[in-house]
Order: sequence, then structure tokens, then C-alpha cells
Amino acid sequence: MPSASNPAAVAADPEALRLRSALESGVRFHIKAGGAKWSCTLLDRATHERMKAVRSTSSSSVSTTSSSTLSL
Repeated sequence: MPSASNPAAVAADPEALRLRSALESGVRFHIKAGGAKWSCTLLDRATHERMKAVRSTSSSSVSTTSSSTLSL
């Protein structure tokens, strides 16, 4: 498998390109245990950071800050 640091090698390898595409869009899976169900999405780190940055700069994003002080 070509090195991820070499974009030309990744572009030349269809399997690497398919894997990269799957990780960028997210690999979805479900976990069922007992009566509980979870829906999960596996992302690569770069995609996660990009999505996190978009969420934090969106106007619908709400930031909450909690501070507590202790006075004696």
C-alpha cells in the first residue's frame, strides 16, 4: 500500500483511494447489546477535525462556559 504522505501514489492506487473516500465520508455501524442500541460513525482524524471546526464556527453552535469560584 502506498504511503499516505505521497498523494500521487495514493491517487494511483484505487484501493487506497476507496479507503480514503470511505473514511472521509465515515464508516457507519450499529452496536446492539441487551436492550440498548448505538449508532456509530468511524472517521479519520483529519475529517473529524474539519467537521469540528465547521461546527464551532457555525452560527447555530452554542458555547457554554461554566465557572465556579470557591470563597473561604
